[in-house]
Amino acid sequence: MEDSSVRKMRIMYVSNSRDNDFNNNPEKNKWNLLPYLLEKNGAEVKTIGKKELYKFYFEYLKFKPDIILTTWVPAGFIPVLLKKMGIIKSPIIHRWEDYYAESMTNYPRFLVSFMERYTAKNADYIITVLKTLYDASRRMNKKVFLLPYGITPGSKKTKINLNKLKTKKSNLKVIYLGDLTSRFKRVDKIISAAKNTNCDLFLFGEKPYAELIEMSEGYKNIHFMGWIDTQEVASILKQGNILVNTANHDMSMKFLDYINAGKPILALNDRPAKFFVHGKTAYLTNDFEKGLRELIRDKRVRSEIKKNMKNIKVYSWDDVSKIHMELYRAILSGQDLSTFVSDYYHV
Repeated sequence: MEDSSVRKMRIMYVSNSRDNDFNNNPEKNKWNLLPYLLEKNGAEVKTIGKKELYKFYFEYLKFKPDIILTTWVPAGFIPVLLKKMGIIKSPIIHRWEDYYAESMTNYPRFLVSFMERYTAKNADYIITVLKTLYDASRRMNKKVFLLPYGITPGSKKTKINLNKLKTKKSNLKVIYLGDLTSRFKRVDKIISAAKNTNCDLFLFGEKPYAELIEMSEGYKNIHFMGWIDTQEVASILKQGNILVNTANHDMSMKFLDYINAGKPILALNDRPAKFFVHGKTAYLTNDFEKGLRELIRDKRVRSEIKKNMKNIKVYSWDDVSKIHMELYRAILSGQDLSTFVSDYYHV
């Protein structure tokens, strides 16, 4: 019989990721950085991507995990359903780190919403970076931990020079970095805001949906820059004067990359207000055109935000993986989890 006290902790990581082969290219998918670094920091990790969900139970029996770590649905739904049925025994930790029913717009909302809530309610533990979902988990009486994300390392200097692409020398450089395929991200709001504003808007991301292209036609100060290597992110963001996030998240990997760049952030005055303070650590607005114009005009506010951002701690993905490993060990050893630090953000 195998002695679990001398072997590595076995973690089965189940996600909706297309690319489950994180060892070959760990930088390709940020979501896969965590399992890669968990393995680097002492665990044995088996990843299951969405193309392999059908054989989850077979892999579970073969791998015999100490912990099952899940994210998104149906990746999270399948393990908790089998756990509820008594078919699997390993503790399930669910990374509830997005609003699935809001963001997975290509699927029936009622179905995604059902799986989202069922997964959260029936997982043994919840990990999240979002105060909104932390509070929702508390209302469900779940054991929930508010843990950090890591930042993009940014070791590669980009060859892209945004100054050379500006339409006017006096224009400020506004950068959006992220998803251009989902209406959930509200990218149309910043494009509309930037059209007739004294700025050049640079949008980094893959394959913008058709309406974004159409609404930008004729406006030379709107630049679709395409996808960039994750290692170039820091170098790109440091060129910006204003960094914008139009999605309704109180925290995200994008926000952390922005904070790491130390530049003023323009964001929605809704869920982001659970983390940011208007005029102090970000400029929050419900009218992106008005907010963008005011932030461009008010150099003092931009300077205040930049100064205060230096006090926000950011973590590397290696830091994050070590925090996760500490939590997993505490769970497996039966420690009192009430003393586990889980106030990395929103304090």
